[in-house]
Amino acid sequence: MFDRNDLRAAVEAGVLSESAARDLERFLTRRSGADASGDPESLRFLANLNDIFLSIGILLLLAGTVAFSANLILPEEPTPLRAALALVPAMALSWGLAEYFCLRRRLLLPSIVLCAAFCLLTGLAASLIVGNAAAEDIRNSSDIFYAAGNLGMLGGLTTGAGALAFFLRFRLPFGLFVLALALAVTAYSGVAFFGNTGLVIGGTLSLIIGLITLTVAVFLDAGDPQRLTRRSDHAFWLHLAAAPQIILGLRGMTLGFFGGSAQTMPASLLLVSLLGFALLSLALNRRALIVSSLLTYAIALTALIGNMGLGVVNTTIFTLLVLGSAVVLIGGGWSTARRMVLTILPRGGIFSRIFPDELASPGLARA
Repeated sequence: MFDRNDLRAAVEAGVLSESAARDLERFLTRRSGADASGDPESLRFLANLNDIFLSIGILLLLAGTVAFSANLILPEEPTPLRAALALVPAMALSWGLAEYFCLRRRLLLPSIVLCAAFCLLTGLAASLIVGNAAAEDIRNSSDIFYAAGNLGMLGGLTTGAGALAFFLRFRLPFGLFVLALALAVTAYSGVAFFGNTGLVIGGTLSLIIGLITLTVAVFLDAGDPQRLTRRSDHAFWLHLAAAPQIILGLRGMTLGFFGGSAQTMPASLLLVSLLGFALLSLALNRRALIVSSLLTYAIALTALIGNMGLGVVNTTIFTLLVLGSAVVLIGGGWSTARRMVLTILPRGGIFSRIFPDELASPGLARA
């Protein structure tokens, strides 16, 4: 067995060219007779148990830093501005630890924890400062409405700014995930409080933002169809940010915001949309898109099977059996299912980069 991640590292370090890496992968795959280690979606968050141990320690240290700073600053005059200042030492500590654990040690799980902590602390600090200023201007219920909108937008923008700064400094792919979600929160806040609330509640905006994020992810994947460089990791996190928003958008537009409708027609439309989304997931070779939609699949199936009058218990049983069987079949035969889907898609040119080829057999490498 060989580790595809080593090939990625060699390409990024300039030790191997992409063509040489593909040739080496082809050779090693033939020798191993299996391609499991070449999975482009292999999760590399965890090298060993020490990463979890270290991440827990980082969280405890940051929590202690916030508590210590708050104890020094807040007792004298507990204002939102002082509360924001109490977060600054933890923000600085997060960045400083990232310089070592992310930039030098390249430990992914601790780096993810530090990125999330820095971005959230940045957004919270800015929200406290602006929230204090906005609270002073509140005179009626309408002012509360606009203050909440401003708070949501500023919190999203500052969190996104923190994620962008973290990404530019440390090139951590997870930073793009935080950035994408922060920008989405900013858009939702702006539209909900200052535009058309129905676009958010109805799922339209969620679908639009999800599709835009998915387009960027597909663009990055198309630039690295062999998934040998960091672009593939960047795309993975954007796929992970896009999928839930697309699914929630589809659900909102068919079953409603609270998913309370159990009518056959809306549930059928949702199920057909989800099946199309599953085919796209297979074609793109990104399981994250299917995983994010499992709950919505269950809701749609429950609505359809429930309308047959089978009762709550039988509906639950049949839903679990159908959904579980589908997941096992697709997961166990992912490569076979991909090859079947690819036969109906155009090949060559940009399409071969967007929809990368699947192995014809365990002994052959990806084209």
